[in-house]
Amino acid sequence: MTVRLVTALAVAALLSGCAASPLAQVALNKMGGGASSAAAQPAKGAAERWVTLVNRGVKFKAAQLSERDGVSIWAAKDGSQVFLRGPMLVGTRGFGRDLMSADAPTLAVLAAGHAHQRSYYDMDGTDTMIRHVYDCTAGSGDAKDALPGTTLLVEDCVSDLGKIRNRFWVSPAGSVVKSKQWVSQGVGYAAVE
Repeated sequence: MTVRLVTALAVAALLSGCAASPLAQVALNKMGGGASSAAAQPAKGAAERWVTLVNRGVKFKAAQLSERDGVSIWAAKDGSQVFLRGPMLVGTRGFGRDLMSADAPTLAVLAAGHAHQRSYYDMDGTDTMIRHVYDCTAGSGDAKDALPGTTLLVEDCVSDLGKIRNRFWVSPAGSVVKSKQWVSQGVGYAAVE
């Protein structure tokens, strides 16, 4: 009953030309159609990274919004977000079929070439959380594919959904200067640099 009342108030306010009224704005906010509060913005001078949604051909800057429990959150101007634990992509928001979370290995596990599992959690079309488990191996990539001054680590993973390949370009100091990692079936790969 409350949802119907809120919807009716919002429609009535819009039709009567008073969508800017406080009552209409409250109704729109409750429906999710209005801005209920200002989105968190990165601090001026915050560190920035480039993010490319490879399958969509979209590249944008994301500034560091916060860091908590070893996970850094990077936000684009439109509010889309990328969550990184070290260099590992462990979540996204605002890309459609987002990566809700991931159990990812450390860079040391990849560098050592250990077999491991990755778990990706995303939402299906009915807002049900789905877990995808991948069996993975890691090793050195082809030197010709490495960026200048880097070593390429490749992680090959397979599950009942198919195969994915994550790539990490590592500097001599051991930091990842660029990565290309799987997000979800709806998004594909994201490159972070």
